[in-house]
Amino acid sequence: MIRRLLPLVFLIAAGPLAAADFVPLDRVAAQRLLSADSHKQPTVVTLWSSDCNYCKANLKLFSRLVKSNKKLRVITVAAEPETAQLWPMLSRYALAGPRYAYGNDNPEAIAYAIDPAWGGELPRTFLFDGAGRKEKLSGVVSTEVVEKATGLRF
Repeated sequence: MIRRLLPLVFLIAAGPLAAADFVPLDRVAAQRLLSADSHKQPTVVTLWSSDCNYCKANLKLFSRLVKSNKKLRVITVAAEPETAQLWPMLSRYALAGPRYAYGNDNPEAIAYAIDPAWGGELPRTFLFDGAGRKEKLSGVVSTEVVEKATGLRF
């Protein structure tokens, strides 16, 4: 009986530690994160939300692409404050890059710092080629779009 419960106890105990992997995002960090100069290798910064099915499609795609080409870096940003449900949702995609969630700053100010022209629609994806070029897209992206924007092949 104890052997059967031990994995459950471990998962419950590990939950809060895993959730600590999210870095709170404020407007200053958002501007830095979305600056093309901040990315010296092909990078995807993807904004997602726990209630966005299209976001999950993008996360699944990025998970597959990272496995196909180790040069691609994926940074995830939960466009909502950190909650206990974020970590389990994101962990299923096994994306090892940095993870952010909206911090205590005003959400509209964070969104404006991310992109002043952004209306808040999700998913929102920023693609960097590592040489100073950045593309931004709303909606579900395709392998071809990521290849073209990053210069990588999958």
